[in-house]
Amino acid sequence: MIDTRSAQGRLDRTAKTVTIADLVLFHGHACDGLLRGAYAMHALADVAFHGQPLDRSDLTVVSKNSPCLGDVAAYLTGGRVRFGTHRLDENLGVGFVVQVTSTGATWQVTERPGWFPPLIAAWESALLDDRLVTDGLIDAADKAELVAVNEAVQWNWVRSVLLPSRPRDNYAVRSVTDAVLPPPLHVARRTDIVNRALGEPARYESPYASGHGAAQPSEALDVDPPWRERYLAGPPTR
Repeated sequence: MIDTRSAQGRLDRTAKTVTIADLVLFHGHACDGLLRGAYAMHALADVAFHGQPLDRSDLTVVSKNSPCLGDVAAYLTGGRVRFGTHRLDENLGVGFVVQVTSTGATWQVTERPGWFPPLIAAWESALLDDRLVTDGLIDAADKAELVAVNEAVQWNWVRSVLLPSRPRDNYAVRSVTDAVLPPPLHVARRTDIVNRALGEPARYESPYASGHGAAQPSEALDVDPPWRERYLAGPPTR
């Protein structure tokens, strides 16, 4: 994936590799939902971007309001609810809609129905329902045991079914024409992508730019004239 280089920076085309381990650290734990989301996004990226890095400064994503799927969506696309680039649709299920903001090109990925065992899905939903205990259907001690059992069954499925598969085996990707995305929950100006399309400097190159391994951000490097004087004079006033 690629991003802008600094808070006011232009697009940095040096790609970064993100792993499942990175997603786990961001999300807080590994789980079937996180891995299914990662497989879905992998399948979409293969079709939509043909192996090219995802530009996290130029994507809008739609997911359901799931902790797992929402975190995959935000981390891998750069979508943010506060900027209106991460939107919610409870009808999506395990899948995403991803739109290139600058062009409107849009793709959707969906999980093959029935691939994830309905019994596990039913237990996942039931164990999040406090009424199981308050209505006397199970007691709290039994619920503690069933949560552990469900976790074991989830991981058995991950190891025996999901991990041996390929993303495209069970996640279908299609291009969406004239896509209408759900409305944003909030829209604020995202300032770190304002200059994403700015050209490269012709006369001054930051020592902190990509490829300058000698300079570390902790080093105080002076700016050479004439840009030092220009900068110290302060920005122009309107």
